[in-house]
Amino acid sequence: MSTSLVKLNKETGGIWSNQSFLILLSSTFLLSLANRIYELLLPLILFELTNSSVAVTTMRTAELLPNLVFGIFIGVIVDRVNKKKLALWSIGLQAALLFCMAYLLKVGTSWLGIYYIIGFLLMTCNYGYFNAQIGLVKMNIPTNYLNSANAKFSFIETFISVMGPVISGIILLLPFFYNGVLLTAFVYMLCLFILARLSHQAEAVRMNSSGFFADFREGWRAFKDNKLLWMMTIFIMLLNSTFSVVQIAVLLFAKEDLGLKSTGVAIVISAIGIGGMIGSLFSSKLRKAWGLGVLFGVSAFLHGAAYLLMYFSDHYYKLIIALFFSGIATSFYTVCAYTFRLEQTTPELIGRISGMTGTFFRIGMPITVYLSGWVIYKWGTAPIFLTAAIFNLIVFIIYRMTLLWKVK
Repeated sequence: MSTSLVKLNKETGGIWSNQSFLILLSSTFLLSLANRIYELLLPLILFELTNSSVAVTTMRTAELLPNLVFGIFIGVIVDRVNKKKLALWSIGLQAALLFCMAYLLKVGTSWLGIYYIIGFLLMTCNYGYFNAQIGLVKMNIPTNYLNSANAKFSFIETFISVMGPVISGIILLLPFFYNGVLLTAFVYMLCLFILARLSHQAEAVRMNSSGFFADFREGWRAFKDNKLLWMMTIFIMLLNSTFSVVQIAVLLFAKEDLGLKSTGVAIVISAIGIGGMIGSLFSSKLRKAWGLGVLFGVSAFLHGAAYLLMYFSDHYYKLIIALFFSGIATSFYTVCAYTFRLEQTTPELIGRISGMTGTFFRIGMPITVYLSGWVIYKWGTAPIFLTAAIFNLIVFIIYRMTLLWKVK
């Protein structure tokens, strides 16, 4: 970030005067909308096609695998290429894949393998874009505005958590599922045109400065030597393992156990977004009052409490309350996790550190998600909610005794 741009932001009203921030925020809005619709539609589509919880969780597992297969090395690539071009290619390829999926649904293709392959490729591109976006945020937004910017990104994402399910519910009223997938593809295309206008700061491309594996080793040493960062990474890895499982279990619980139709499921899930919006509005103030470490710990505790309430839910209104508090916890959790990583990382290492930490963040998710499908198949969703609640509360107790609790 150039000195002149930092000065400009201070003189003209802060983060809202940064045109690059506005473009990145707009693209976040569109991608959050598209992703939210896709994330809600796909499990319901597969469940309608197969009536199998195992098929749903297998699809989710296929989407998580790119983080394990490519995650560590994607970060090195991001630091060696133009981040804007990588982001644009990633968005364009995702749009093309979604058009393909819409066509397959339209012609009635029932072979699940092709959907798993598309899901794997979609998330590979999505992960590449996400790492590129982190670099773009780091380059375009002054350090003293990062927490504020991340809170606004989180607010947009959680606002879409409210609108996305509502839109998904409307789409589910239409006679064909592929309409929702088509809409997602068109939103990706719109985002592509907006992000193409980004005029970001000059970036340090490392193609000729050193070898690929030398860059990787440099990133690994920086990550390993940052004790607080790898400690935080371990806790995020543990919490993510339950978070992803509960997301799927909630959809299946609402549809099978509570007997809600797809539109009802989409509307109930919007409680997460309402809670998330409230959480994102207060996250910056609470971070200043409590410190980032305390706020992150509170998010783990709230998640545990919300999962426990899900376990005792026998009516949709109890589930709505649980999802509301889960949304608040998710907002705190997201803002703290990504702000902490940005603050702990220099611009020239952001791609590699993001790739490495992102891999560890999700390393347990494919295993727990796949196994959860069989657990739900045999015993229902109740064991998932109870185990996740106990696990989160245990993690909170351990976290409370570490140095991270004192991070400001």
